[in-house]
Formats: sequence, structure tokens, C-alpha cells
Amino acid sequence: MDRTSPSVARRSLPAALRRAVYAARRAADSVAVFEDAVPALARALPFDLWAGVLLDPVTLLNIGGSFRHGVSAEWMPRMLDIEYRVGDANQMPHLSRMSTPVGSLMSALDGRLDRSVRYRDIYRPLGLADEMRVLLRDAGRVWGALVLVRAADRPPFSQAELDLGGALTDPLGRALRRSLAAPAGGPTVNPAATGPNTLTLLSEEYSVVSQSPGAEARYGELTEAGAHGTGLPASAYGVAAATLRSETGGSRVCVPTRGGGLAAIEGWRLDTADGTRVALNIGPAMPSDRISSLIQAYGLTPRECDILAHVLRGSPTAEIAHHLALSPYTVQDHLKAVFDKTGVRSRKELAGQIFFRHYLPELSLTDGPR
Repeated sequence: MDRTSPSVARRSLPAALRRAVYAARRAADSVAVFEDAVPALARALPFDLWAGVLLDPVTLLNIGGSFRHGVSAEWMPRMLDIEYRVGDANQMPHLSRMSTPVGSLMSALDGRLDRSVRYRDIYRPLGLADEMRVLLRDAGRVWGALVLVRAADRPPFSQAELDLGGALTDPLGRALRRSLAAPAGGPTVNPAATGPNTLTLLSEEYSVVSQSPGAEARYGELTEAGAHGTGLPASAYGVAAATLRSETGGSRVCVPTRGGGLAAIEGWRLDTADGTRVALNIGPAMPSDRISSLIQAYGLTPRECDILAHVLRGSPTAEIAHHLALSPYTVQDHLKAVFDKTGVRSRKELAGQIFFRHYLPELSLTDGPR
């Protein structure tokens, strides 16, 4: 990465922002939103490592993303352990409550990076220093985060650079949400969204103790460009860390799959004679999970969800109006909003999009007659 001068960086900010947003809007899927947009920022916002994180909009747990340009896989268990079990500066829930959800380690810690656990345990040994986090949000929810890290020989992120990060929050958040709502590529058979569950048993230090046959293949189907090296996906380590911290001894999150489907990762904490263990189960998401994910990704209001449910049942406008105690004109207004948010123009297109993009990918298309 070239050492761009501050003056050049300031002049290139608007153009860099436009290029990044344009690339994100045209991205083929959620991982590509990061991988297409981030390189456009490099001259205006220099960095040495970066990661793009997909976040569950309810729990803010890691559900995939792009990690191959960040720290290597050997550091990922500790990174996720700090994020979801230990705690540190600029954690996702804290940033999500800010009016502009952007922060750097240097500014959060008043220049004392040694107060950060991830700096001491990960960044400093790797010759890295300041880190910027930008949460990406749209429709009132957080969909992901952009994490940029600088080497120790670079200056820390300036306020002007944090402002640029803040300008990315909404447009990249919108692109990310839309990519999750409408995965590209058409329906495919996805092993992670169909078939039997598999189990992985981890030690308290996140090393694999044992694993069911097929578990590795299942994890390989998740929407993630993994870190260089070997190990589980970041989402699995995140669930494991959240499980170890959980008062109930369990954690669960739904993660997108490459074929456009949805899988569920569940964790349980086990106290055994050999010490604490974490059991991770990965299997198909439940229908209620898919519905909830769909509603969140499209940004539908509760009333729009009611309208959608009736449309999918084939109910005409007058019947919907009667059931929901609305006027037919109000129903049509809500339906128009649903069309706008889902990118369709008719009830037929709406029903087809819901089925082909969100249900067909999770059906086995290879099974013949029984």
C-alpha cells in the first residue's frame, strides 16, 4: 500500500466516496459489496489491513463477510473472543448507539493504545496500530461493519478520515441490506441450507476437539471470504465466544449461504471432566428464521408484513382491507411501499421473487420422485 500524502488524500475524498458507493451498488453479493468498494477508498483513506463484517441486525453477531485482507486465520479465534466474550473499546453494540457509528482505537482511548486488548494481543505483535470501525446501517438496523487497520509506522486516523468513514455508513449500509435481500446468481442447491445437522466440539481455547462428517463442507458454504490459513469461519468463532459469555450457556444466529439460503449455527457450553467445551451445531434455518430474515432485509414495517402475508396467500385487495380493518386505498398504499422495497411491480412478481430467491435455494432440486 502506497504512503499517500495527507494533501492528496484530502483532494481525493469526494471522488473516492463516489467510486466506493458506485462499486457497492453494483456488487453481485454481500461479500462483493466490501471487496468491490474498499479498494476504491485506498488512496483517500490509506490502510494496511481490512475486513468487511456481516452482522446480524438483531444480535450484532458476526454472520460472515470478507476476512482475507485482514489478519490471518490463526488470530481469528482470539479476535472474536475479544469481541464477544472479553470486551474492548469500540465494540459493535457501543458504536451502534452513536449518531454516527464510526470510531478509531486511538481516539477512543485518548492515544493510549496499550489499553486495548486487541491491540496488545493481536495488533502490536503484528506491527499494527490504529483501527477504524465503520458500522453500515440502513432502515434503522446495522447490517455490517468495515474495519480498517494501519501499520505502526503510519499516523493514526484523523478526524477528517473518520468523517469520511461516517459518510460511508448509510450508502454502504443500503447496498449491503439490498444484497442480503436479493442474492444474485439464482437458486442453487446448498448443502449448508439442506440436509442433516452436523456438530463441532471446541475447547475453551477454540481448537477443534472433534467434528461430525460433513461439518467442514457445511461451513464452506457460508457467505464468507475467509482469512488466510485454516480454521472455522468467523461466524462460528463468534457464536462460540458468545456462548462462553452467555448466562444461559447458549447462543444462536442465522447466517447467509452462498446459494442464497440461510443456515443456523447454535452453540452450547458443556462442562466436562476434560474442561469446558463448546458444541456448535450447524444446520438448516427454520421457516420462521427465513421469514424474519426476509422482513429485516427488505426493511418492511409490521403493517407491510401483514399486507405481504395476505398477498402471498392470494387474497384480493378487498379481502385484505376487511381482515386488517383498512380501506382499500390504504392497502394499495402499503402494497406500493412493499413493491418499492422489494423491487417489483406486481403481486405476481412479488410472489415469484419471494419463492425463487428465498425458498427455492433451500429446496433440494436434485431429488427425483419418491
